[in-house]
Amino acid sequence: MNDDQTNQANGYLHVMPQYVTDPRPHRWNVYQLSDQSPRITLVGSVASCDEARNLAAHDHQPLRIAEQAWRQMLAAGAAPPKTPNDVTIS
Repeated sequence: MNDDQTNQANGYLHVMPQYVTDPRPHRWNVYQLSDQSPRITLVGSVASCDEARNLAAHDHQPLRIAEQAWRQMLAAGAAPPKTPNDVTIS
């Protein structure tokens, strides 16, 4: 199994929506979800879809963005109008 297949089998990065109580405007938390312990790990936060894509590329992980987070990114001008090929909206 090559490294990309191993990483995909182990998990992916998931961007979650921001909430009104979050004092940082236009930032989204990124978590690594994995089949192995720890199953959920906070990786950091991003201010745009491009930052999330760069983080996923750096870590060789697939990228999923929660539908609500994607809508927030679009509204904030932090995401392109067309979903990039390497991003899954879930």
